Amino acid sequence: MTNRNFNHFHKSSFCAENYVVTIVPSFSYNKSLPLLSSQKQDSVGPFIAGMPVQVPLWMAKVLRQRQLAQINIPEWLAPENLTVILKEEKENTVLTNALPFYYYEIARSLQWAMESKSIMILLQDLTNVRVDKLRKQFHDLSKEDLEDKELSVISVGGGIASIELNTVGPFLQRAFSDHGYLTSQSTQKSTMDGEDSLEKENLSQAEGVKNVAATKLARSRLRRFRS
Repeated sequence: MTNRNFNHFHKSSFCAENYVVTIVPSFSYNKSLPLLSSQKQDSVGPFIAGMPVQVPLWMAKVLRQRQLAQINIPEWLAPENLTVILKEEKENTVLTNALPFYYYEIARSLQWAMESKSIMILLQDLTNVRVDKLRKQFHDLSKEDLEDKELSVISVGGGIASIELNTVGPFLQRAFSDHGYLTSQSTQKSTMDGEDSLEKENLSQAEGVKNVAATKLARSRLRRFRS
């Protein structure tokens, strides 16, 4: 994993800490606590011992580490629910929206609090299926005649998540760059075909070899993601 991808995953893990979870505190505090980092709520509390309350994930982890609260694992992380979602992913061509945007990062953050060790296995299978859907969608990008066509529409539904973006994002950036290069090369060739032979001869042989090599490399990268 490159440093760039490493930073992307760490940023996603940081953002996932604002996901709201339910805790059961073992203490009481009759005032609300203001939050500056949460986008969904301005404050949390008051806290009543034994009564469920919603807090950001980062606060839930701090209270749990200090033995001041228990964290209720989100319902979508239950093995039976993940199994249903995995089946749905395998049967449909678009990505389900039954998962939070940072579902993978949230699960990793709560891994220590999960009773079932099969949850992370299910999540890995789920992620593999979702990424494979995107791979199939990008199949048309690697055709030999790509430079003569417009990019096809990629239909992923409304359920694409952070882990998929971090996995395929670097490839997409490279693929669109290569597509632009191949398209410009095709346009340049068509323009030169309309010029007289004297102007064609002004193009150096070294530049021609360089363009051919770059074109082959771009096509190779576009094919690589299919395997």
